[in-house]
Parts: sequence; structure tokens; C-alpha cells
Amino acid sequence: MLDYAFANLFYNIVYSDNTVYERDLKMEYQDFIDFKNWLHVHDIAIPILDKMNETMFVYFKQAKTTKQMEHLLHLDFSTAFSDIKKQYAHKTHVVFIPGTHKSWPDFTLRRKDVVFIQLKDSFEPADILTCDPCDQMTSLALYIDECPGAYIFTSDQERFFPMRTADDIEKLNELLESDDLFDYDPGPYSYYIHLSDLHLGSSHKFQALEALYESLNKLYPHLKSHHELKFLISGDLMNTPSEKNMYQANDFMNVLKKHYRAKVSFVLGNHDMITIGLSMATRGKGKAIAYLLGEKIQVFEDDKLIVLKIDSNMSGNFARGAIGARQMAEIEYELSAIDHLEDYTIIAMLHHHVYPVVKSDFLKRKWNEHFIIGKLMDLSKALTDAKSFTTWLKDMHIRYVVHGHKHVPFFMQKNGTYIVSAGSATGSLKESESKYLSYNVLKYNYQTQSFTNCCIIYRDKKNAQRLKIETYLFDKENENEIG
Repeated sequence: MLDYAFANLFYNIVYSDNTVYERDLKMEYQDFIDFKNWLHVHDIAIPILDKMNETMFVYFKQAKTTKQMEHLLHLDFSTAFSDIKKQYAHKTHVVFIPGTHKSWPDFTLRRKDVVFIQLKDSFEPADILTCDPCDQMTSLALYIDECPGAYIFTSDQERFFPMRTADDIEKLNELLESDDLFDYDPGPYSYYIHLSDLHLGSSHKFQALEALYESLNKLYPHLKSHHELKFLISGDLMNTPSEKNMYQANDFMNVLKKHYRAKVSFVLGNHDMITIGLSMATRGKGKAIAYLLGEKIQVFEDDKLIVLKIDSNMSGNFARGAIGARQMAEIEYELSAIDHLEDYTIIAMLHHHVYPVVKSDFLKRKWNEHFIIGKLMDLSKALTDAKSFTTWLKDMHIRYVVHGHKHVPFFMQKNGTYIVSAGSATGSLKESESKYLSYNVLKYNYQTQSFTNCCIIYRDKKNAQRLKIETYLFDKENENEIG
């Protein structure tokens, strides 16, 4: 994956400000050597990096600001990197990505004002982590499922050109000659943004909510589709189910509907249904307030997709949750009333986790987490009736489940069903100096009626330039299969 990471670093130098690429350049020295070699292979000259030997690199890593770097090394980094931006930022860039395919032939494109980079490393389906991407490389994560192909972009436009045979190389050349390069059909894709655990009403969430809006605003123009955007919210919109918080949750969903021209579907979490000092009376009141917010089954007719809005709070143990046989039977009955049900894709949305969830390697672990196969696993128990629920999913041929609750993003496949967990859309997952909010972007092909791509987006709540994106592919071999 170094090939992909080095391309991301180069484009950070071209398009991002100095704090981003200087941080990313502070790698291990051997990686720095490999990056310089990568630049040479792709005919990219950054002379100031070639001047740095191992001793100089040690001082470079120790410096905290550009001025300190320049003072310690007597090199003009500001001018050097500014020149790189001037040389490359105005050009058209073509990055060929092989995806999971391992046998693409080498080829090149030599055109005026076109920078061509052919990545050679193929991806593993769950091996794509993009760190601190500029806007252009953020968009690339959305097209990984369409690889192999060429990602074509300028400073303010982008498109993806899928390539399946060597004949497509000539078609790519012809495309680059056309005047309508960026006038294209986005294809049969729609997007679902999966949010969870916002805990609105807590005073310290306002800054995080602003950071979430800022992140969504940057993402939204890149979600090109003929269909409306959809939001799936898997519970805990509120911190407690007060009337004030209910209105705040409604206001939040109205912003999503109006600003992003989107449809919104949601379920309730344990925080939406209980209050401090829980009693049967307050539980009932909280549940009544919360249920003013929504309905049971939602159909997105344009995508031919049905969302099952499952209440997983059917238990006195709200931390674990349960669904219950009665609710599953009720859902079956409601589905039986839908004409030509076989023409729809069904996705189940609930709040509680079906299986234990796993943190990404880069996140800090807490005292109650353990390393499992190089990952971090929260050992807390899942749904009390998880076994009967997963059997029901299989019997109902439901291949997709989204949930929240643990504030940990995770993607897995088990017994033919994909389970997608969302983190908290208002934070906090910790890594070194960063505290991340997170959410998922699910890409859906409405012709094949299947999800193709899941991007887990981690955004630092205070620093928008600290961003990580994990990309997972549906319907590929060797996924995060758990036996």
C-alpha cells in the first residue's frame, strides 16, 4: 500500500498547506528514501528532498515549524514547496489504480499539462487507509469499488474512468482529448451516510456538531448521483429524551433534509429512551417522547431499498439490548404487504451491536480492550438475542445490517451478512493528539441492487486537516470474514 500512500503524500504537497505534508513527511527514514525513489520513478522532481541525508532528516523530524526546519537545515522549504505547487496544481492529473487486480500491463500517457501516475500495488479488500488526504484524494476513496481505472482530476473537478481491458488505455487517451472531459454520467450509484450516537443536548457537543457539518459540507459535492442522498441514523440522537433535546434532534434532521436535499431514516438508541434515575414511569415517558420522531419501515423507492427500523431496546438491560421474537414477526407481517418484495434490497438498522466490535489499529486502546489479531477488540457483550436475530436475518435473506451504540466504527462479514458499525458522529475516538468524530459513507449500485463500497471517515474535531479514511469493499473475497 506504500504506492497509494506515496501518491497521497505527493498530492498533499501539491494541494494541502504545509502543516499537513510536513507532518506526513516525518516518517521513518527508510520510508522517506522509498518516497524519494517513488518520486523519481514517476518523473517528479522535488530537489529539496534529494538534498536531505539521514542526519538532516533527524533534524527535520525534530523541528516543529517550517521556520525551525529552515533554521536547522539552512534550506528554504517555503519557496521549494511553493514552486512545486505552482508547477503541478494547475495541471490535469491521471492516477491509474489497479484495485484488487494484480495483472495490469504497464502503460504511460504523455500529454501536455497532464501528470500521469500508474500505481502498481493492488489492494486487499480491507487494506485501504488514507491518512490526511487532500480533497482530491478524499474523493478517490469513493471510487475504489470501480477499480481498475483512472482517477482524473484538477484542482476543482474530478471523475473516474473504469478500465477493464488494455483497449481502455486508448479510450482513456481519447477521453483526455475531449472538451467535455468532466461532463459525465455518474453511473447507477447512490449514497447513504450512516451516522450514530450524536448525543445531542450535551453542552460539549456543539463544537463537534459544527465539525460534523463542516465535514459533510466538504464531502457532499463529491457524492454525485441521479438519486437523492440518504442518511441512516442508528440511534442515540439525544443524550437524554427531554422535550428540549427532542426538538434539537428534529432540528438536526431537518438540516440534513434541507441542506443536503436528503431523506433521513433513524432508529432509537438507549439514550433516546431512558432518563437518569430510571423507573418504569420515566422509561415510558421517555419512550413516548422519543417515538414522536419516527415510523417503523421506510422504503426508498428510487433505489428499490427497504430500511427495517428495528427497536433493539426491548429489554430491561438497555446497555445490551434485545429485539424479541414478536418484533421480528411483526416486521415479517409488514414486509408481506409490500408488492414484489423480491425486487427490493433490505437493510436492517438497529442501535445495539450484533457482534463485538473491533477498533482500528491506529486508535488508542483502553484498559478493557485487548489485541485480537492485530486489532483492538471491545469485549462487551452484544444483543441478548443476537443468535436468534442473526438466524432470522439469514432466513429473511437480509445481507446488510447497520448499527451504532459502541462508538466504534467497524466493517465485517459473517455468514453472508455484512455488519457495519458506526462510531459517534460527534466523537471521541483518540489517537495521539487527535480526537475523532466518525461516520460511514455507503455506496449503493441500484442496478445490481447491492452495496459496493464502505468508507469510514474519521475527522479530528478541532483540526479539519487531520483526517483518515478506511475503505472496505463489499462482495469481494477475503473480506473481514469471521467464522
